[in-house]
Amino acid sequence: MGESRREFLCNTLPRLLSLMLCGTGHASEKMNPSSEIPSCTLYRVINGSPSANMIQLIEIMGGIESIISPDDIVLIKPNVQWWNQGSPNLCALKTFIDLIMNRPGGFHGEVIIGENCHRGPQPWMSQDSGWAHIFERNADIDSIHNLNDLTSHLKKMYGDRFSGVHFVDVQAGARRIFGPSEGAGYVYCDGTGGVPLLKYDNCATGSAFRQVIMTYPIFTTDRGTTVDFKHGIWAKGAYTGQLLKFINFAALNHHSSYCGTTSAIKNYLGITDLSGGPDPENMGKIISRYYNFHSFPFNKWSSGPVPGMLGGEVGTFMNIVRKADMNITTAQWAGLASRTDLPAAHTKAVFACSDPVALDYHTAKYILYPNSRISVHNPDNTAGPLYDDLKKCADITGFQFDERRVTVKSYDSNQHILTESSGSKIIGNIKWGGDLKAILKYLYLRIT
Repeated sequence: MGESRREFLCNTLPRLLSLMLCGTGHASEKMNPSSEIPSCTLYRVINGSPSANMIQLIEIMGGIESIISPDDIVLIKPNVQWWNQGSPNLCALKTFIDLIMNRPGGFHGEVIIGENCHRGPQPWMSQDSGWAHIFERNADIDSIHNLNDLTSHLKKMYGDRFSGVHFVDVQAGARRIFGPSEGAGYVYCDGTGGVPLLKYDNCATGSAFRQVIMTYPIFTTDRGTTVDFKHGIWAKGAYTGQLLKFINFAALNHHSSYCGTTSAIKNYLGITDLSGGPDPENMGKIISRYYNFHSFPFNKWSSGPVPGMLGGEVGTFMNIVRKADMNITTAQWAGLASRTDLPAAHTKAVFACSDPVALDYHTAKYILYPNSRISVHNPDNTAGPLYDDLKKCADITGFQFDERRVTVKSYDSNQHILTESSGSKIIGNIKWGGDLKAILKYLYLRIT
């Protein structure tokens, strides 16, 4: 009673969208959140080297041939905006690609590392990104010190079966396009040029009201394959139906007091175009009245007017553009107060799950928070931003925010034991470093 039309729409439409897009079986499970019947499986391997952990992870998942088919086009999206623990472990990433390329039965498709790190027109040259900045830790491969080194190495090994692709914001020089026939660029789903209007709003009123549109890249691989991120592979004027597998390959770190953590869900911001900048009060709009994926949920470097909007926009993107076929989080290191600086915990773990909400909940609860003891890393903290983002994303997509409905299969490389449980904490050795300012920042976050 007394519910406004806007509130009714905001509360009802996400559930209806989930029913339409996720299927009646998944949606009916979401209708009974108290049920303890598992709806997904989360895999984790701990206490090994980055390569050994990844090999074991894929083995307990049924082998790489159960994930990747011989002719798939595989897009791997790491977070390369940062380096050190702010990036996925480079050895783990290389090992995963090696497994694909050498899968039993052969591999005749392509593997692509694709990312928008929002570092200008030539991100591969930016010392403010993981492409060019030297890693002090979390590389773990001789003579490979950043993503440029890794992609060059993979190119020498695999030729045109491998591509490294940079998605660049339109504001930084990329083209706005309306479909794959126009070549590479970004599609803005604003309802013009034959592209549908795909938007999401924060349900607020007055000056707090904001809308965001979906954006996604179209690009060409080194083999000449045209990839439309939403619709798939394009050739000779039509979509071919060849499978595009999307792997969300994340790290695990502190982000900020207004966002909490950076991991699988936030990694989607590196797919979208952030033209307009991060500040909704200073540009911030990608086009017309629509904000981009950063300026929509936040007030530059602080929380925005409505909690949970990062999870809301990413959940909407998953539903109506594309969601990952698999989410992998490498937490060889976890940044306690920074994505690049110490202190960081050497947690020596890797995780995989088809459900990014379940994955982010688990890694925050059982790795980042137990090591940092910073309240915004606790996914059960109802006053924290992580809780709001995960819950909103789960509400929209039907993914799991209830850990009782997630089966955890955990392999310990020290004990050579595979167990099935609800989860357990992983405490790593903390490397503090000698930067007093960084240590004071961590202590401040601990007590606030």
